[in-house]
Amino acid sequence: MLAFVGGIATIYTTELWDFAIARFLVGMSYDGCFMTIYILALEYVGPQHRTWVANLSIALYFGGGSLMLPWLALWIGDWRNLLWVTSIPFLIVLFVPFLVPESARWLSSRGQVNRAVKVLKRFEKVNGTKIPQDALDDFIISASQTRQSNESIKDVFKSAPLRKMMVQLVLVYMACAIIFDGLVRMSEGLGLDFFITFTLTSATEIPSVTLLTVVLDRWGRRNLVCGPLLIAGVLSLMAAFVPRGIPQVSLAIMARFMINMAYNAAIQWSAELLPTGARASGSSLVHVSGYVATVISPFIVFSERLWRSLPLLILGIIALLAAAVGLLLPETNGRQMPQTIEEGERIVRSYTICGSKVEEEDPRLNYEKEKSITTCS
Repeated sequence: MLAFVGGIATIYTTELWDFAIARFLVGMSYDGCFMTIYILALEYVGPQHRTWVANLSIALYFGGGSLMLPWLALWIGDWRNLLWVTSIPFLIVLFVPFLVPESARWLSSRGQVNRAVKVLKRFEKVNGTKIPQDALDDFIISASQTRQSNESIKDVFKSAPLRKMMVQLVLVYMACAIIFDGLVRMSEGLGLDFFITFTLTSATEIPSVTLLTVVLDRWGRRNLVCGPLLIAGVLSLMAAFVPRGIPQVSLAIMARFMINMAYNAAIQWSAELLPTGARASGSSLVHVSGYVATVISPFIVFSERLWRSLPLLILGIIALLAAAVGLLLPETNGRQMPQTIEEGERIVRSYTICGSKVEEEDPRLNYEKEKSITTCS
């Protein structure tokens, strides 16, 4: 609703400051619309389904929207009318409270076991399946005995292992955001028509994220963040020293293809590393850090005034440094998402930089609770 109000208000702005306030409302709504529902969907599926649920939705809807937007803008031909067309669909949100259930994980972590059971029972009706009674009984007993958690993002920063992990996540995600935004902003300066270049680079979203969906569970989160970042960095460095036009656009499109993979893998990676109590706020913090980072991307693009190759050179170096930082983060492929700060710390401590698992994890780690939720999903 904030996005709807801000979008419609933008149409009637007349000066810079009222325009900025209206866009502030739209921007403030973004993580509420995206990250919260994204995390909720991840919490309702087991590890074997997380990757395709998390990524195909982004590939189809974000990718499809990016392809449509420039041609919709050209067809409508007026930015105010474009805002009407893109703001009115936000009213669909009025149906969300009746269709989307609360997170059973979050409810159980807050000691609201009865509400969590009602949500699981609702899934039985929607899916046409029956949760095994022993799994449901185990869930009720386990959730009832679990100390009520009021953990938040503050607790993440109080924990030295998780604080370090958060800083590393933020640095990697900021780099992805800068490169992604920088390549978008450079669309007009690569030697081809802006709308065509924007469409071609946006078209990489669907195949790149679909490919990510296929390989992410096989190759792991760390490989699919650091590897594409490394390749994107190399491609950007190469693009800095080739002629404008088709050669530079081709390399930029390939770099965008790779950064799409790293960007989306990083989003899922952050959600899988953070404990339930801080997952939404922590993931949003990581996500918002990307927007903070994009404040500098216009200056990177503007550095072309100093030297034509400088923007792509800067983006390439940032990508290589981010790939190195990503190697310090633990792999989460195939693991249950942590429920508490303690479980999150255990995940961080249980992996080395080489990815070798250190045998210090309690195999009973929240097993009963995870079994019931996965069974339900």
